[in-house]
Order: sequence, then structure tokens, then C-alpha cells
Amino acid sequence: MKVATNRTDTDLQRQSLAEARRKLSKSLDTWFESLPDFLPADALQEAPRHDTSPDKERLQLPSDFSAEARERLGLISLARIEYQLRCGQLYDILERLRGALGLKSFLIRRKYRLASGQGALLRSETEIDRAGRQVRKWKEVYQRGWRALKELEGSQGTLADDDQGKPLLELRESDCVMLSDWLDDHRFWRQEGEMAEAAAGSKGGGRKELPWFWKMQFKAPDHRDDEVGEVVANWANDGE
Repeated sequence: MKVATNRTDTDLQRQSLAEARRKLSKSLDTWFESLPDFLPADALQEAPRHDTSPDKERLQLPSDFSAEARERLGLISLARIEYQLRCGQLYDILERLRGALGLKSFLIRRKYRLASGQGALLRSETEIDRAGRQVRKWKEVYQRGWRALKELEGSQGTLADDDQGKPLLELRESDCVMLSDWLDDHRFWRQEGEMAEAAAGSKGGGRKELPWFWKMQFKAPDHRDDEVGEVVANWANDGE
């Protein structure tokens, strides 16, 4: 019975994936039909649509062309527009990434504080795994957008800054840490003392810097920025 249930779940997942690809393919057809409205004919001929799965299709945006091709095909103004759109997209993604990390942190702490019994633990693990997938998703989406932004950098000049002059940066694996883990790490080294931290620092360890995207002040007002600042401020006050 259990094997049959798993097989049914797999069949449903395959059907759902096939339906998602069908809808994406339909949306891509509409997109490519609209390209002649704003993309020069020479550009359309230089980067024809590929016969590939819809989730791997390139949209023929200016970032899909080399800097030389953008200059030659007259795509500079479109590249600047894409650059601005990409900047807004990356800020939105960072907000979602921070939210996913915050949810994962909450679920992990709730698991150890409240979960009892095998069923509750399994549900908690499922929720944590789902939140982890969201973290990975937004990390990958940001990294794709970042690569496109870097490709466009020559057309725009410099990468965007937030309201306090902090630029968008490349997102590394080590950056995607939960704020609670960072606070726990700082509490640990505060308890260990300066000498222990200095000794660990000489070997490449010690207190970790708060990842850059937790310090970002987004252009759009967001109460979560205030919440992050309050948490960090409270931690600093505790150490005084």
C-alpha cells in the first residue's frame, strides 16, 4: 500500500510538472511573438529561438547578447532598461530570500521547543525542508539575475546602490545564513572572550561578519528592515 501511494504521488508530480511546462511554453510563445515589436530584426536573426525545454529557453533579452553585439545591434537603450528592471528584481529577491531564511529559522526553533512525538517531528521536518527549498530557489534566482546584471554592467556603468550606498553584490553560499545562527555565533564568541576569539581569528575562525544582504536597506519601504536592525541593536546592547 505504501509503495502504491508513493507511486501515485510521483505520477501526480509528473503530471503537475508537465502541466507547468505546458503553461510556460504557451507563455514563451506569446513572448517570442511580441519580440519584433521592440527588438531589431538583426537581433532576432542573430539569436533565434532554440528547440529546447521551456525551462531552459533564453528570452533574448539584451543581457543574452555580448557587449559587442549590443553595440552593433543597437540594443544599448534596451540594455539600460533591462538593467533597471534587473535591479528592482534583485532587491525583491533579496527580500524573499531573507523572508525564507527567517521562516526556516523559526521552524527549526519551533521544532526543538514544541515538537513531540514522531508525527509532529515528521511534520516539522517537512516544513523545514519546504522552507529550505525556498531558500535554495531564491538563491538560484538571485544568482541568475546577478549574472545578467554583470553582463549589462558595461552598458550601464556601475551596479546599483541601495539608499545608503551599499551595492548589490554576488551572493555566495556562505552568505545564506539565518540571522539567528549569526546571533548565536556572536553570543558564543562574546562568552568565550577576546583572547579566544583572537586565537581563533588567527587560524581563520572566530566571529563571523553579518552577511551583506542582511544589512541592505531596500529602496521600497519594508518593516522587515526595521526588525532586522532592532534584532542586531538589541544584541549589541546586551553586550554592553
